[in-house]
Amino acid sequence: MSVPTHEVLIVHPNELRRNALKSALGAHRVSVVGSQLEATRRMEASVPTLIIAPADNARRFLRHVDRAAPEAVCVFVCARSDQHGLEELVETAAEGHVFSTVDDALSEGELSTRLRDILQLRASTRVVLDAGMRVDFLLRDRPFSAECQDLGHFGAALLVPMDALMAAFLPGTPLDSLSMVRDGRPVLHVARAYVRHATPVQQGAHAFLRVGISWRPAPEETTAAPPRTLRDAVAVQAALRKALRRELPVWLHPPDSQTAHFRLESATVESCDERGLLRGRVSQALPASVGEVVHLSFEMGGQRYRGVTSMLHVGHDGVALGMPRALAVENRRGQQRFRPSAHHRFLVRFTSPFSGQRITRAVLDLGARGFAFPIDASCEVLPVGSHLDTTLLLPDGSEVACRVEVRSVDVVPFESRHDQRLRPYRCGVRILDMPRAVRDAIVDAFVSARAPQVRDGAVFRFPDLWRMMEDAHYTFHPDHPFGEESRVLPVLEATHERLSRARELGRSLVFTDSHRLLGHVNGLRMYSGTWLVQHLAVMPGFRRSEQVSNDLTSLAVEVGEAMEDVEFIRYMWRTDNRWPHRLGTWLARVLEGQGLCHLRQFHYLRADLAQKSAGDLTALPSVREAGPEDRQWLESYLRRRGEMVRLLSEDLRADPGAEAVLGERFRAAGLHRERRMFVVEGESGPLALALQDEATPGLSLIEVTNGFNLVVPDREHPRAQAAVTALALRCMAHARERGRRSALGLVDALDVPVLRELGFVDQGRFSEWTFHRSMVRRWCEAWRSLFERQMPMRKTKHRAAVPAAAQVPNQEAR
Repeated sequence: MSVPTHEVLIVHPNELRRNALKSALGAHRVSVVGSQLEATRRMEASVPTLIIAPADNARRFLRHVDRAAPEAVCVFVCARSDQHGLEELVETAAEGHVFSTVDDALSEGELSTRLRDILQLRASTRVVLDAGMRVDFLLRDRPFSAECQDLGHFGAALLVPMDALMAAFLPGTPLDSLSMVRDGRPVLHVARAYVRHATPVQQGAHAFLRVGISWRPAPEETTAAPPRTLRDAVAVQAALRKALRRELPVWLHPPDSQTAHFRLESATVESCDERGLLRGRVSQALPASVGEVVHLSFEMGGQRYRGVTSMLHVGHDGVALGMPRALAVENRRGQQRFRPSAHHRFLVRFTSPFSGQRITRAVLDLGARGFAFPIDASCEVLPVGSHLDTTLLLPDGSEVACRVEVRSVDVVPFESRHDQRLRPYRCGVRILDMPRAVRDAIVDAFVSARAPQVRDGAVFRFPDLWRMMEDAHYTFHPDHPFGEESRVLPVLEATHERLSRARELGRSLVFTDSHRLLGHVNGLRMYSGTWLVQHLAVMPGFRRSEQVSNDLTSLAVEVGEAMEDVEFIRYMWRTDNRWPHRLGTWLARVLEGQGLCHLRQFHYLRADLAQKSAGDLTALPSVREAGPEDRQWLESYLRRRGEMVRLLSEDLRADPGAEAVLGERFRAAGLHRERRMFVVEGESGPLALALQDEATPGLSLIEVTNGFNLVVPDREHPRAQAAVTALALRCMAHARERGRRSALGLVDALDVPVLRELGFVDQGRFSEWTFHRSMVRRWCEAWRSLFERQMPMRKTKHRAAVPAAAQVPNQEAR
């Protein structure tokens, strides 16, 4: 049984080092003394559970500890340059004493981290394992095998054959690629562990080396973009004002103590000069005076902001700090975690591969790749790196088997004066092979937790959604007009039903109250790794229409992010719809990343195939199907132009494998999705290419999945216009071959006159923005800020002049 660590005794002759050790353990009751003699007297009066002392006379000091505090954990502080102290510790360990060591030259932050790891080792129990748990590891690239004797959350005790030299297992020695195997099946793997102590032991006629090891929690994997920096003074002030407006904590800490954080209370921003001032109150324990540098940090919208500033005023009335000249912004984690609502509870069941216990726990929180559940560290051991065969009980009552890896084991704050044996920990796991049912259940739970009024569109009949769109004045789908329900609804309803069953290909979200449908949005897998947000429609006149469009759009983006194989998010809007155009272009400008996003504008042209095309069609160049060499040329062309986002997000690489996989996924759902490429040959390569998408009608109501776009590398070429004409005619013929009523061109402004001569009608100009998934957290924060600050003003100034339906952003229908 573990003993909770409350009383800490620090022994050190240097007063500054004693104070540094004490500040590193601020969460515990700490006593400090200057000599081992004083420490012996203190132990007789009050028994500590953790003792930190220098390495001098370690053996004699441990004899006093064994008599006065036999259950205490001993940590000796010794610099690596202290040869005498290191020899004393080695001789002490050879006598069978068990202790930990830390380097006396560590900084305060590193020292606090090391002591925290030791305390975690003490706070959890250790289970004694039966024979048969083999441990394989590398020591200086030499393979070793050992037997695991006992195991904790962050460490273990190994029995190594005595033919290994004890000098090879000095404290701090790294052990690489450590794996534990039971019955031929790996149950734990850590990249690197460290030796804590080594002691010779005798078991019958055999001699072994008992090696105590520990490891740190695995670093959290993230898909975050590299940290960005806000350098503009206005942007820095705006970020701080936003954090204070939301009443988020702002922390200060001195540069030499990264772990000692002090909250800035009653903080305000004053624009007294170009940079401004930050005022507030802070604890007197902050070791800073006028002129000293301090670090500032806060978290907002899933991102961490860090900056450096200086103290301009320190007094009884508070402190004043200069505004940081820059703020470094980084994602706290790759994806969001959320707590499931009462209607979406998850249970996890498994048998511990170490203790054999059958464990059932309620899931605390979930993410797109894993979840967390509580454990009692006083009797349950789940080390970081463990592989567990679990069963998840989903909210609908079904059970799904999945294999998970323990990624973190963290202490949960807990107050109980009656049962100090209980040690609540939070165990975070990553699902190694995500079953489809689990992924869908997690996404449903996320939507319910974020917006309880939003439901999956699969539970609604498509005619009801169609009528809601009609009432919301969603009018821009020329191939599927309102008023022709007998013709269009059967096809669209069939597509809606098939897509609702293949939820990794598309998902509809509906905002509803107890009486009617209020809003709708759809997400579609446009390409193999691109998620298209489309079909946003909100009922007009609804007093919370901005909130509905805000919730639906952000949820649709985050649902796409929740799919691990989605790398890009895309949405589009009509530029003549002023409000969405303002929002879209502002977001694209604010969130412009280095190579992480792409803004494109195109004209949407439609040709009615029942009408005969006009123009002189003689002497046009021949058109052929594209081959592998054309795909290689196209990839090279886009790379030269720096259009990497388009190359990756639209599956335009030379290898057509991604397109083939996407087509197969749609075919498995009873749907069609493909792309054809047509080429007009030039003197030294393609003169022009047409990228013709084809899909089941209704995947996109404006049928962008059945349109074509053109690539013309040299606009000045004398045959460029003829090549565009020939390709447009070939795409029109392709649409007739597929039985379509119209051909759709999504082309640049320079191609519009040519297509008009062929009978195409310009339906308006669109903007299309594509951004990488690592920008989703920044996008959500910027999107939220728009509705926080601009919507109240818009309501008061423009509500009377503009219908509510026209205010909804991100709608193709305006």
